Amino acid sequence: MKYAMLGAICLGTTIFMASGASAQSLGIGAGTQGSQNYAANAGMAKFLSDEAGMDVRVQAYGGSGQSMPMIDAGRLDMQLIPSPDISAAVQGQEPFEGRPLQNLRIVASLSSSAYGFMVREDSDHYKVSDIEGKSITYGYTAQPTLRFQVDGILAAGGLYIEDMETHMVPSVPNGVDDLIAGNVDVAFFSLQGGKTREADAAVGIRWLAVNDTPEAEEAMQAFVPTSYIKTVDPGDGIVGVDEPTPMMGYNYILTAGKHVPDETVYEIVKLLHENPEKVRGILTAFADFEPASMAPTYPGLSYHPGGISYYTEAGLVE
Repeated sequence: MKYAMLGAICLGTTIFMASGASAQSLGIGAGTQGSQNYAANAGMAKFLSDEAGMDVRVQAYGGSGQSMPMIDAGRLDMQLIPSPDISAAVQGQEPFEGRPLQNLRIVASLSSSAYGFMVREDSDHYKVSDIEGKSITYGYTAQPTLRFQVDGILAAGGLYIEDMETHMVPSVPNGVDDLIAGNVDVAFFSLQGGKTREADAAVGIRWLAVNDTPEAEEAMQAFVPTSYIKTVDPGDGIVGVDEPTPMMGYNYILTAGKHVPDETVYEIVKLLHENPEKVRGILTAFADFEPASMAPTYPGLSYHPGGISYYTEAGLVE
């Protein structure tokens, strides 16, 4: 499928591509501005624009809990989504109980990202097990699947949400704002989010370590089956980490609706597979991207036929 250049990337509502004489529009969803999900999807949009001449626009939503039903209904076409979110949606887990989203398809698994609890740098707490009885952001009405992630991280520190004072917020960026303002002791967020750097610049932050044991990982996976313990080392672009820190990790999955044409998905997968260095440049969290690992098995989830076609040709799947 050959794409014609239609213009530069812009942030709005849809992606527009042309193939031969027929034009086709696609839309990429994203999280709220300032979140890691927004940065990831805006970066993916720029990659597609730069490498394939696609005119890309990104639509921001409060969270994947809002955007995934849009993809499922064919009103939006694709998005980089954390693996716990798509797993819950497809399998009809809360908040999708009784209404599983059956039209979501995996395009590619890009890389691992880390998530956890941040505290202010002047806090006396260094581990998740230290924070029993403290106030913690929770609720996330825009993305309720995040509650399971908070529960999983607590479990990996030997705690339960009932051990905490919950501070209800509509979204994760709002929770970080409350941490900066001193209204809450602990905030859940992504390691690489824009709000992470904002919080560090404003008050200084520290990420809390989970227990790095098989038992802790098992406890975490009871809430988030696609998660694992990921040790984050200090490095360029990483704030709040002064020593190796075990956190929750899971993969970012490029997800499309089954209505997206096979040839479109095939071309996108081909671009990703053939340009690993540029994919790694989309987001710091994608620095470990390996083309050979684009198509892992996720129990209960299905790949898009266009992706399967390319992976079969490339020898990544049988």
